[in-house]
Amino acid sequence: DGPYLEPGQATWGPDAPEFVVEWRKNLDLEGWGNEMRALERELKAEQGESDVSHLNGVLFWSNVCYFSGLALAGVCNPLSGNPISALLISTAIFARWTMVGHHVSHGGYTGQARTESGGNEWFHRAKFAKGLQRRALDWLDWMLPEAWDVEHNNLHHYQLGEGGDPDLVEKNLKMIREQPIPVWARYLRVAVLMPVWKWYYYAPNTLKEMSAAHVKRAETNPKYAGATQPFKTSEPATFALALRAMVMEGNVEPMAATLRVLLPYFAFHFVLCPLPFYLIGGSSIGNIALANFVLAELITNVHSFIVIVTNHCGKDVYRFDTQCAPRSNEFYLRAVIGSVNYRTAHTTPGRPEDKPAGMLGNVNDFMHGWLNYQIEHHMFPELSMLSYQKAMPRVKEACERYGVPYVQQSVWTRLKRTLEIMVGTENMLQWERGM
Repeated sequence: DGPYLEPGQATWGPDAPEFVVEWRKNLDLEGWGNEMRALERELKAEQGESDVSHLNGVLFWSNVCYFSGLALAGVCNPLSGNPISALLISTAIFARWTMVGHHVSHGGYTGQARTESGGNEWFHRAKFAKGLQRRALDWLDWMLPEAWDVEHNNLHHYQLGEGGDPDLVEKNLKMIREQPIPVWARYLRVAVLMPVWKWYYYAPNTLKEMSAAHVKRAETNPKYAGATQPFKTSEPATFALALRAMVMEGNVEPMAATLRVLLPYFAFHFVLCPLPFYLIGGSSIGNIALANFVLAELITNVHSFIVIVTNHCGKDVYRFDTQCAPRSNEFYLRAVIGSVNYRTAHTTPGRPEDKPAGMLGNVNDFMHGWLNYQIEHHMFPELSMLSYQKAMPRVKEACERYGVPYVQQSVWTRLKRTLEIMVGTENMLQWERGM
């Protein structure tokens, strides 16, 4: 309810209607946008071998976590209160997705892949994790990388906070928000979702969005002539809905499509990895190893939920009914006011004055999956992790100078605000209402 901007009305600047908040009326969007565009060009031109070395460092520590956890999987018994192996494996899985898979598939290192001596192109976005063999070697997770590319890299990034954004929490959780049950019961439903959300919701929903894109391309491209959509497009795809379609409607297509994506990771993580422990140590050692892999899966789901789902949600974050052009001034603005940052290396103790991060800062960023730079990442999605460390203080300073709201808080504060949106006790800001 309340006033709403009509088509043609100014949404910022002195010509904006009276009900538009003051910071938008005073905003020099063109000046701010030009500064941000120049900063993006500068950072992209500076990228080189140091960015590749940084990526390899992240990959190294991811592998250290994984193989250390693997070595301890038959020794550390989580059922007896020792979760060290599970925590190490969980962190490695988290890192491989949020830092390596995420930024490489966005093209953050594609420029360096083209120019690196020796022609090493494993981190070129066109080749990384594409096809079953590369998926197994580069980034094996519940989601199909090609589906993630459509859902996340394209739809989410270039329709951020809009009705077409497949990751708009307030829209996706409408059923829970409006369900006639006590608020505590809504919180319970969300809590149950957290440790399983990657395979239960994210894998089938990214697949649904890829299928929709292929069906649309089939209209003009013969390559996609046989494309079909196994899921209902009117609702987010989940494992439960695929199961219901199979059992209640006799429609096996959603479940068949989902299982084709889920089975490679399931077979690797829950069968191939524990198998040597059963063969070498028998059932007692094998069961301990399997328990570690199960616990690691639950932990990495919760870890990723906390730092991913909270990036664009809260009563102080904007959503949008209207669209904007990619790379326009408003595109950069929406990346800021539709996203939040967490604690970053810039404010972590021990940072040398001449470097974007110290040791503690890099540990902080690693444990946040570099998703604590979500504002800068949505402004400049094709930059490296190292570039985001450099960009953050400059973007924040420019926002303060121009009066653009820049939200940066503890991830735990953002989790609280996200849960409030999920259960319906708070609402996001609506851009078209002049807030």
